[in-house]
Amino acid sequence: MRKRTIWSAVLAATLVLPAALAAPAVASPSTAFGVSAISAVSAVSASSPIADQLIAGLPAARAAAEATRARLGLDDSPLRSAVLDVIDPTQYDCPTANPPVLDAISAGIQDWTADQRLAAVYAILFDIPMTEAAYLSTPGPYTFGAKGAYSKKATQTFKDLKRFWDIKSYDIQLVPAHGRMLLNQARVTKVFTTIYGQPADLSANTAAFIAAQVDTPALKFGDHPIFTFNAYANSSEGVPTPGIGLVPDRIVMGDGVLDGFALVGLGDVTTQAIIGHEFGHHIQYEDGLFQSTLPAPEATRRTELMADAFSAYFLTHRRGDNMHWRRVQQFVQMFAQIGDCGFSAPSHHGTPNQRTRAALWGFGVAESARRQGVVLPSRVFAARFETVLPALVAPDAD
Repeated sequence: MRKRTIWSAVLAATLVLPAALAAPAVASPSTAFGVSAISAVSAVSASSPIADQLIAGLPAARAAAEATRARLGLDDSPLRSAVLDVIDPTQYDCPTANPPVLDAISAGIQDWTADQRLAAVYAILFDIPMTEAAYLSTPGPYTFGAKGAYSKKATQTFKDLKRFWDIKSYDIQLVPAHGRMLLNQARVTKVFTTIYGQPADLSANTAAFIAAQVDTPALKFGDHPIFTFNAYANSSEGVPTPGIGLVPDRIVMGDGVLDGFALVGLGDVTTQAIIGHEFGHHIQYEDGLFQSTLPAPEATRRTELMADAFSAYFLTHRRGDNMHWRRVQQFVQMFAQIGDCGFSAPSHHGTPNQRTRAALWGFGVAESARRQGVVLPSRVFAARFETVLPALVAPDAD
């Protein structure tokens, strides 16, 4: 299965650690679960036999999770290249402070107990709610946002995108990922055993530990945004996934990314912008736009910035969501906040400045044809994007 995501969910793992031990905000997303994160969690005192077992087994669990995700194609390789640095970070302007959305969703985490942090690390390391939604059948009816606040908007946007773009899209599903599923030990155990191949007894014990820690006000009974601060677009392209079978093409929307951006005043545009971005990846699947001779970081950056542009074009086109300048400024802010500076990471999505430029370029293409109302064929739009990509990613450091 091939997957594209708005942001590597493992970056959120740093949020469960004490501030003094967490990886810096500018670290590559692929290294957020590196040695510093594991050693920090390992340093806490175990409060129970299962906690002691989970702490001791964390390095092995990380290796197992990464190996499975690499085999299934659910995530890019998490190992940062020690030899090849294909994009020179000294040539790009990158912020050193956390984006506002990360500060908003991490508020109060410093007060979590060691067991709560440990449970959160496992939930995020194995990306349990998002992985279940991507690979397994989840019960409906589907709602979007922890309280269902974005259900109508998400459903309508998805319908509009299918109408707007010229690709085969009848077989794409829009499904939610709810963090509260972490309270359901049977479902969590199934993710561990079915997708990651973990032993049944350990999986059940881990699921029980996670449920006990998540079922607290501090972790919002599973509705805390860190558990689902992501969105996926995936396609099996008709090939069965080993051990799982044929998985439908899907867009997975995590509650956390919708509720998280609402905390910083961007809830009015996030649902449409993120679904538009993930639908952009399905355009790339259908039109064969993933092929690239670029090295991994640059290749991923290209497809992510193109998806930003696809989304912005739909959001502002008269026959799309028809957003005007005030809301354009909002979704541009949103894309900027999910930029990253992991220049050598295979999952590099583009710096905040690059994502801003890609979104503004897509807006400009739509705005230039507002009177005519003509929707460009997706391949034509992509070809135009390719011509401006060098300018979008040009070095911008002072």
